[in-house]
Amino acid sequence: MKPLKSIVTAAVILVGLLATAGGLAFWKVRSNHGEPNQAFEPAETTEVVAARVVPWRPEARLVGTVISVRSVTVSSEVSGVVKEVHFESGAIVEAGQLLLTLDASTEQADLAASEANVRVMEAAARVVETNIQLWESNTRRLTQAVEASAASATELDTAKATLASARAQLDRANAEWEQAKARVEQVKALIEKKSIKAPFRAKAGLRNVHLGQYLAEGTVIVGLQGLDDNIYLDFALPQEQGHRVKPGDSVMATSAVLGEEPVRIEVVAIDAAVDTSTRNVRIRAVVSNKEGRLRPGMFVDISVPVGEMQDYIMIPGTAVRRASYGDHVFVIAPGDGGMLRAKQRFIKLGPSVGTGVIVLQGLAAGDEVAASGSFKLREGAAVNKAGSAPAHGAAHGAPESAPK
Repeated sequence: MKPLKSIVTAAVILVGLLATAGGLAFWKVRSNHGEPNQAFEPAETTEVVAARVVPWRPEARLVGTVISVRSVTVSSEVSGVVKEVHFESGAIVEAGQLLLTLDASTEQADLAASEANVRVMEAAARVVETNIQLWESNTRRLTQAVEASAASATELDTAKATLASARAQLDRANAEWEQAKARVEQVKALIEKKSIKAPFRAKAGLRNVHLGQYLAEGTVIVGLQGLDDNIYLDFALPQEQGHRVKPGDSVMATSAVLGEEPVRIEVVAIDAAVDTSTRNVRIRAVVSNKEGRLRPGMFVDISVPVGEMQDYIMIPGTAVRRASYGDHVFVIAPGDGGMLRAKQRFIKLGPSVGTGVIVLQGLAAGDEVAASGSFKLREGAAVNKAGSAPAHGAAHGAPESAPK
């Protein structure tokens, strides 16, 4: 019985092996001659937007600098020791307000001496004037006496010479008197320079001096920025485009301190020469600053029209893929298997306008590009438009037909 059972078991195993081998052979034949192996490619879902035509004027994007209408650095004209300081850092000072006083005790003494000398010179001149009157009277009497033969001509000549000498002395006395008065004015001017005042209404910067400090001639005391209703914005335009702007033109300025919307500013002056180091033309514009939001030294973005209004292609900014080898987009068009495919296309960009961007080269109106979600794409990737039914396609195209 055991040999029979072994034979049956072996037969069953053999039949199983033959069945397995036959199934494998059948599957191989079928795969090689007719039934394709369908492999499916998932499609990436992205927003697809058509490039559109918009009117746009080329603009130069520049950086402007805020400049005070009136600005000055207050320095000491003369040397001296600080006696009094009349302002604090950051304070508002009025025109003519006393800022700082230097010790002028020596000059005050000189002034007193000079004024006394003026009085001395005046008295000396008065004495000479009195002497002249005396000699004029004496000369008249001698003249009459000579005519009456009561005096000699020599006496008359001596009197005339003395009168002429007295008149010369008066001229000298008057000159010395004027010199003494000039010295008084000179000392007064020196004393005045030791009282330093604000030339106009302004906001003071950080003061650099202290009570008792010795100031050499030319020492900086404080910077003053004028408080005016308007303020200047200076910017530079390349020499090739300098002719496009003239006084009276309006350009747009943008800054966080000016608010969300661009502000229109007026060009008031253009520099007479081009900067030889940068080849740029310096331009000055003016903007209202009654609220004092702009401060000297701030930067402001300036937009200056440098061309005529023309039609340009615009796409969403999300469609642009930026890379070291060039800016590009993915154009969406039908491809293999009837599916939408992404094709990389390099483009030349203009400036951003709102949420869009101007395309100068590389796209035509109506070209469909991937916008939101374009970061998921690659060359030849299958694409499913956002909001449409999902689509799938064969990875390798249509299979070959079975041979006859």
